[in-house]
Amino acid sequence: MPALPSGRYVDIMSDRARYHAARTGLRIKNDTPHARLYALVDILVERPRAKNTARQFGFSGHTLDDARWLRKWGAEDRASFLSWVREAPQVRLIEQARRRVLADDNQPRERVFEYPERLYSGLRQRVEHMDLPRATPEHWRRTLLNLRQDGIKNEELHWSGIFDFLAGLPQNLRIDKDVIADSMDFSGVRPRLIQELVCAQGCNLPFQEEARKLQGYELQLAGLPATDQDIGVIRLSSTEPSYKIGALWPNGKAIAPQSPTQWFALGPYGEAIHDGTTQKRLLFATQELAVDAAKSHALRGGRARCDLQESTRYDYMSLHGGDHYREWLITLPEFTFTHFSGHYFERNVLAHARTKVRQTERGERVLFIEEIQSDWHQALARGSARGIVPRAPYRNDWVGLVLKLLILHAVAQNLDGIAWADGQVHEMRYDKPLPPLRRLYDKIIPDTLNRLGRPWGLTTGTAQFATLNPWLHAERHRDGWRVKGGAGKFATRTRYTKDQALRLIGRHSKAVTLTLPILLFNDTLRTHITTHGLPLFGTQTGFQKG
Repeated sequence: MPALPSGRYVDIMSDRARYHAARTGLRIKNDTPHARLYALVDILVERPRAKNTARQFGFSGHTLDDARWLRKWGAEDRASFLSWVREAPQVRLIEQARRRVLADDNQPRERVFEYPERLYSGLRQRVEHMDLPRATPEHWRRTLLNLRQDGIKNEELHWSGIFDFLAGLPQNLRIDKDVIADSMDFSGVRPRLIQELVCAQGCNLPFQEEARKLQGYELQLAGLPATDQDIGVIRLSSTEPSYKIGALWPNGKAIAPQSPTQWFALGPYGEAIHDGTTQKRLLFATQELAVDAAKSHALRGGRARCDLQESTRYDYMSLHGGDHYREWLITLPEFTFTHFSGHYFERNVLAHARTKVRQTERGERVLFIEEIQSDWHQALARGSARGIVPRAPYRNDWVGLVLKLLILHAVAQNLDGIAWADGQVHEMRYDKPLPPLRRLYDKIIPDTLNRLGRPWGLTTGTAQFATLNPWLHAERHRDGWRVKGGAGKFATRTRYTKDQALRLIGRHSKAVTLTLPILLFNDTLRTHITTHGLPLFGTQTGFQKG
């Protein structure tokens, strides 16, 4: 949009309409008033940028219905913005929110796991098992602080809210330990573990065979590049929603028995539809490609539902082999502040992980960590982000939180252990030294797992995994994919799909056996986890070791 009177640049986006509808409990129907859709549309604000660089926008954390936030603007800015929002292009964009929600209605777009419910508070357990039945607020405060010497983390004390509770009490009041335990509230930092679900390849339009002739002028009216002499024949049709697939014979050539060389797809209003790429092709070499264009158009317009499957957005960044690829998001839905990362549309993504199930050369099946990362903590670590990004919980323990949730999953799936790609694998993938990743994968992860496994006599070791040399990697570039690797020794032009790029990597990579770190489980750990779970903070197993 044009700059507001103050010079501020603002934009709007309806991509996260479904998220806002679920968050607010707003039920959207075909006759829902336009103004109510404002609650589903994000306001984007211009991000700080270097001189002579392109303008970039990020989430403001507010939607169009947030009148309190808009009142903080100057009167001229507010009037200019609200006038712009009511113009036809913005009205259409806001109406997209309706279509997005209606298209997704009754379709879950994420799979939620119950593993976070298996994370208990070690602090609460310590209080419940104390010999101290009651004490004054100051006595309790000193007692709780002393628990740090026995493994209770400062973060757990802080996020429990117990010190705020004690500070509001009369200092001569004696409080029972049950009241202290019940006053701890971790809901704000209780993690949620999900997997994003996305549409599978295409959707199932109910096509039926048909045979109906179209004259050249009818093809032209539909928007196809046809002449008066061309002939078209509708071969397939779908009524709900309405789509048609046809064949085109140039220059009035005989329709049979010659096979057509050009196909087209017509949308709900009889208009020719393109393939959804930047080329916007209207004619296709095969009937299958025309059908795919119709399916893609139906999905983009919210006219058809699709089968859902786990997101595989970043599968190309994994070692070759393995199965059951999964992308995990650990979010904090009840956290007081709001943060959005650059990778996901979900609110407050604390960390994400990518895993496969792999088999060692000894035959153990393990949950294999391809990557774990916290965009939130990385943003906090960058000096320029201070004051913009809210402080995140689990500052020194987010890796441990991710590992505990993945261990709970591995035990539930009856896997033999957990393993991961080490720093060298990641450096080969990115073609450069990466000291922070070396520290994460070669020190922080094994140290955390060794602390977790110590009560059951477990330590990390190594195992051999058959795979391909990870010297090449696929890379999205502009409208396609390319392959690079070997510190500049191998590079292609951008001319592939993702699947084609991965097949090319397979052809140019040798089979190798990598020795990688691993933690194998034992029956004692399995029994404890099945019976009791794991601690929310730290690695202390409290009074439930067994």
